[in-house]
Parts: sequence; C-alpha cells; structure tokens
Amino acid sequence: MTENDRFLVKAYGLGENLLPLVHSEEQVGNRLFLRRLSIQSGGAVVATPVLSGNSFRGAWRDLSAIHLTQALKIAGLSKELFGVLFSGGILTQEIKTEFGDKLYRLFPTLRLFGFSFGSTMYASRIGVDFAVPLTVETMGYAKAVYPRLDCPETSVEASDITAMTMLTRKDDEDKAILIDLEVEKEEGAPPTQMLFNVEYIVPNTHFVHGFRSMYPLTELELGALLKILELSSDRSYGGMGSKGFGKMNWEYTIELVDRPGETDPKPKTVKIGNEVAFDSTLEGYKQAYEEHVKELAETLREDGDFANIIQFK
Repeated sequence: MTENDRFLVKAYGLGENLLPLVHSEEQVGNRLFLRRLSIQSGGAVVATPVLSGNSFRGAWRDLSAIHLTQALKIAGLSKELFGVLFSGGILTQEIKTEFGDKLYRLFPTLRLFGFSFGSTMYASRIGVDFAVPLTVETMGYAKAVYPRLDCPETSVEASDITAMTMLTRKDDEDKAILIDLEVEKEEGAPPTQMLFNVEYIVPNTHFVHGFRSMYPLTELELGALLKILELSSDRSYGGMGSKGFGKMNWEYTIELVDRPGETDPKPKTVKIGNEVAFDSTLEGYKQAYEEHVKELAETLREDGDFANIIQFK
C-alpha cells in the first residue's frame, strides 16, 4: 500500500477481566448498579451487564490526547484546543471554521473520533461496539455480530457473573494525632464517613467486542488507532480503577479490506493487556504514525495559527 491508500478496518476479539469490573449506570440509595443492555435470547429478553462503546471512545480519546501532549512536549493549551483534544469539542460561535478544518487535517486522532468546533461537526471515522460478556444468553448475539470470531462455548449464565461488594469512605481526621498534626474542625459539620455497595462483574469473565471504520482510513489513521490500542494496555476499563477494578486482557483480529462485505485473507492480530503484541504489518503502521507525530511538532511550531494556542516546553 502507498501513503494515499485507504482501506476499511474490521476488528473483533475476546477479552477477559482479570480484576472485578465496574461500569455503573444507576444508583439506588447507597447501591451502584451496572449498566445493562437488553438482548433477545431464546425467545426471551435478557438484561446483561456491558461496557458501552462510548466508554471505550472516551478512554481512547483521552489516551490519544495525553500521548500527543507528551510526544509533542506541550506545556500549555488554550481552553478551546484542550476541549477539542480531550472532550471532543467546544461549542461557541466565536471560533473560525477554517481553524477547525486545519485541526482535522493535521491530527489523525481527531479524524478518528471526530469533534465539534463552533457550529461545525467533524465526523468520526470509527465506530466502537458494546463489550458484552460471553454467557449462555449472549452466545447467539456474539456469533451473529462477529461470525468470524471463534467464540468458546460456555455454560455460564448472565445471572452468575455479577456480585456486590462494599466500599467505604470515612473521616480520617483521627489519623492527624499520629503525626502531631492539628486539623481545623468545623462545628456541627456532618461526618464524612459512609458505606456504599457496588455491583461488579466477577473476574475471569469473557467478553466479545469489536470496532470498525465508518469511512475508509488512511495508513496514518490506522497507525494512530493502533497506537491508542497499545496505550490502553495499562489502563483500567469501566470505573474505579484506583480502587482495584478494571484490569483486562484483549486479543483482537483485525481485517483490512477495500470494500464492504469483503474478508481479509490474511487477518492480523493484536494483543493488549498483560501481553502487548502486534502483527508485523500492523507494527509498521503504528511506527509510521509515531514518526508522523515527531514531524508534527515542527509543523505546529512554525504555524503562526498555533502561536497563542500551544505553548511548547
């Protein structure tokens, strides 16, 4: 392929949570409940816990932005550009559309996820599916959505993969005396101690997941996507990662094709999590993106439009 080649990307794979997994949606009293998706199974509708596609996109967008700020040695950003990189845009009428066009052209990661700039919406080029636990009830879903994925048979039911655990948040002022520290106390203030219960997906649950290009990707856009996958190896999925939740392994099959409906005769593999491994072809695309980012630093420094928007170290 040449640098002007574009291709469609189809990715699908299996994951496993090594630690308890939390992706909460509803709170009732002091109890947090998992986000669920209703799936038809055997003539009945079953609610199964899921990781939303939007949670993947949000995490991937953050990882791409953090990588750019570090690789480009950025010390400061305008509020507007920070919003574009980390949040997917900023809604104001005071921004010039021409500058949004330039951002879309210069940053492959912004083309992947899209953004809003003033009154203009820039399209996302990838779509990300829900990650669904593999159970008896969801096996039909998995095989229908990912027909080329070799799903392991399971006897685990959706009702068996969740549990509740108790977490605490307490007043730690009594620790001050241990180091002879005085802490200002507010009279009549309510105690900060509390207990709450969190529903989680039990460790060693298997998931199916996929993502795909909505529009044909360039080699740099594919390389950017692969770089983000690599960076996601060290992150937690769902929420409460700092509390010991969310570590996962994933293994994806990636197909590169010219037209919808085609299959890749030589599908590629990506492993992320405890093991990070890329097919040699994919590794080449990822390295090309890394080189592009190095060159981008000089481009931005020389462009007067960024003089008051990016402060470099």
